[in-house]
Amino acid sequence: MLGGLSEAVFLVVITRAAFAITDGDDSVGILASRRLSVNLTVVLALALVLFRVSMSVAANWHSAALNADVVRDLRHKLAHGFLRSTWAAQQSARSGHLQELVTTYSGSGAALLGSFSAGVVAAFSVASLLALATAVDPIGSLVAVGALGVLGFTLRPLRRKVQVHARKAANDGMGLALATNEISGLGMVVHVFDVRDQVEARVDALLDEGMRSGRRLGLVRGLVPAIYTGLAYLALVGAIGLASVWDTASLTSLGAVMLVMLRSLSYGQQLQTAYTGVASSVPAVRDVFEEIERFTDNEFVDDGDPVEVVCPLRLEHVSFHYTDGQPVLAGVSAEIHANELVGVVGPSGSGKSTLVQLLLGLRVPTEGRVLASGREIHSLRHADWARKVTFVPQSPALVHGTIAENVRFYRDGFSDADVQRALQLAGLLDEVTAFPDGLRHQVGDRGGNLSGGQQQRLCIARALVTQPELLILDEPTSALDARSEQLVRDTLNTLRQRMTVVVIAHRLSTLDECDRIMIIQDGTISAFDTPDRLRESSNFYAEAIRLSGIA
Repeated sequence: MLGGLSEAVFLVVITRAAFAITDGDDSVGILASRRLSVNLTVVLALALVLFRVSMSVAANWHSAALNADVVRDLRHKLAHGFLRSTWAAQQSARSGHLQELVTTYSGSGAALLGSFSAGVVAAFSVASLLALATAVDPIGSLVAVGALGVLGFTLRPLRRKVQVHARKAANDGMGLALATNEISGLGMVVHVFDVRDQVEARVDALLDEGMRSGRRLGLVRGLVPAIYTGLAYLALVGAIGLASVWDTASLTSLGAVMLVMLRSLSYGQQLQTAYTGVASSVPAVRDVFEEIERFTDNEFVDDGDPVEVVCPLRLEHVSFHYTDGQPVLAGVSAEIHANELVGVVGPSGSGKSTLVQLLLGLRVPTEGRVLASGREIHSLRHADWARKVTFVPQSPALVHGTIAENVRFYRDGFSDADVQRALQLAGLLDEVTAFPDGLRHQVGDRGGNLSGGQQQRLCIARALVTQPELLILDEPTSALDARSEQLVRDTLNTLRQRMTVVVIAHRLSTLDECDRIMIIQDGTISAFDTPDRLRESSNFYAEAIRLSGIA
């Protein structure tokens, strides 16, 4: 406001000084009846310019700082909201969706705030200029102000179109980002199946659609200030015409008002541009806040009881379904004893993965209970449960860093000796020791500096470093050669003396050492017994043994 007022006064002063010099006067009428010499008027004009510049610098500094804070705050809320939400909420998001929100969409928050800040500055500047113009020439200025207000209202339908096209452009951008993220993880498959032309066609189609929506948005955004400027100039001409007809101003005053009004039109154009910028950013920012709200509504609250002993681990009539009326598990009951090595087998889609998620406490049964030493695991403190119950996925999940960093996996308190012990149990220590940099050996992006078997055993070491009470493995030998598989099987046989081990198996050779094997079919446990008894009592197990070639 102060900057706008100083600019308005400067325009009046410099206009009247120009007229005074032209007329040969040695003094200049500033405002009302106050007069200054030409020299003092020039000094005053210089001071006003410097003050205006300082106000602009201050406004820009605050705007830049605020924009950076907003981007950081949005990214913080998105990342923390995701990490602290439930497993189910995280799983419901498409791959790459969070990345696009954190990188591109959160930047729309800065764009929105930048446009809003520019609009605030422009609005106060316009108000200051018009206020001073009205004081100099009330009739012409008031007519121009009214005309500008009517223009702003007239352009509302066009501004609404900006929001519509901005929503379409945001959706197209998200679609392209998700597709790109998906394709980036399919490089090998694309080459193997030789579908590069088809993938290129899909990408081109998404790019073309994004180009069209972006072009429409840009066109509509550009029309708003252009139309506004043209109509505003017409309004200004009308205002000057009225002032001349009514003879309400002297030539000096009319010249000053002309200059002030022209400058106010420039700020008015900035105001319209800022409005369209806000309208363009709103759809993306709304998506960010909706996602933050979804994460917040599904926040995982870890306020359970301390975990004492995990086993015996008992399933009591456990059912689970992702969609109503379509159960994945139905009425499952079983008990797993301490220091027992249990295998879990069954056809694809039978519910094995869901059972693992229930045992890990990632999901809550739709019906029934999962009990650890008689207490529902849902009522236990998850931080304690995560230290006592751990998991090795079928596909290795490694972070870019050293072997030691991957074993520790963001967890403090594990010494190099702890890491080496875990690597020894996983059958990997000798190979790690053979690396020139040992524990500091870089695994590379997605484990690219390690073989598939080494990646899998590194994940096993990560699980063992906490010395858990319950270890759950999803086919730990699927990526291993015969020697590495035997090492892991020996490890599992050794671990049964220290902890309870549950192995989800697809290769039945993994189950040779199991005390009991659970067979899941169609979401229920069809059998749960020793391997020898299952050969006699379970048709599924006997047939699986025969097909695998195991005697």
